[in-house]
Amino acid sequence: MNNQNTTRVQVSQVKRVITTLFNSYGISEKDSEVITNSFIEADLCGVNTHGVTVVPAHIEKLKVGGYNINPNIRKVREGISFAVVDGDGSFGALSAEYSMKLAKEEAKQKGTFSVFSYNNNTFGPAFYYSAMAAKEGLIGIVMCNTPPAMAPWNGNEKLLGTNPFSISIPVKKGFPITLDMATSQVAKSKINIALRDGKKIPIGWATDINGDPTTDPQKAVEGMVLPLGGYKGYGISMMVDILSGVLSGASFLNDVGSFYRNMENCMNVGFMFVVIDPKLIIGEVFYDLIKDYYNIIKSSSSVIKGDEILIPGDRKSNFKKQFSDTGIEINKETINKLNQYLLENNINMKLA
Repeated sequence: MNNQNTTRVQVSQVKRVITTLFNSYGISEKDSEVITNSFIEADLCGVNTHGVTVVPAHIEKLKVGGYNINPNIRKVREGISFAVVDGDGSFGALSAEYSMKLAKEEAKQKGTFSVFSYNNNTFGPAFYYSAMAAKEGLIGIVMCNTPPAMAPWNGNEKLLGTNPFSISIPVKKGFPITLDMATSQVAKSKINIALRDGKKIPIGWATDINGDPTTDPQKAVEGMVLPLGGYKGYGISMMVDILSGVLSGASFLNDVGSFYRNMENCMNVGFMFVVIDPKLIIGEVFYDLIKDYYNIIKSSSSVIKGDEILIPGDRKSNFKKQFSDTGIEINKETINKLNQYLLENNINMKLA
């Protein structure tokens, strides 16, 4: 059910409006569709922090020249089992899709292939790209670094990003088993949404600039998000930063550019994509084994009688089934901003 701050809109209408807007700012129709699909898939799967709500910010970055709208995304180095890709300052969704497609094609020939990419901007929902592999019966592993938001364990200086990663495992005739997570206690975008909506955040999400716990999203934005699982999340964040940032030749630690504070510049985010073709490693039996694996966990007993045992990706699958029919919920403030962009560009179209 919609709350008073949101409106439910059919996916086809949302897609038409956003692709038209991106196209009006000089992005090709094909690239506009690629970019738009990533936002819509996030909302369809219930990850609204990475969905249509962030489109206005991307348009603002476009308006100040923060994206290369005619990029030459290309391989600059290649080995037997890896490639390095220059994202050329494009939309992150474009360089990410290019990199994942390359990794998939090569993995089908070699069993496994890794692509490292630099000179990128944020790519949005990590699961979107790992699931691209799983839809073709492949295992997808995706990670990227992000602007600094966390301190090292026991530290009080923002050096590490929330550095998300995602792994998708194909399941016969079903939604992939998909792990999708930030290495922080919560994605920073959730704090930004709480700030936008005038809501407090739970204790344990972030600290203020002095390192003290806070429920104030403004103080949290100025301060630091906390790592998932304490020192363990801190360690995982470092590994993601090294593998996607240092190894790709992108920025790392606090050199990763801010999306909001330096909109006119490329963030130089680093990506890492690994694709594995299980058919070449263990054979077609893999898919039967995973189906059995899935069923064993789903049919296991729960602590609370009657409660469903969830597998990573189940919530996304359930949301997608629901929202594909009913439409996605969009914040009214976002709708107003998108309609204003349509008006500014003399586009005879309106959202919702």
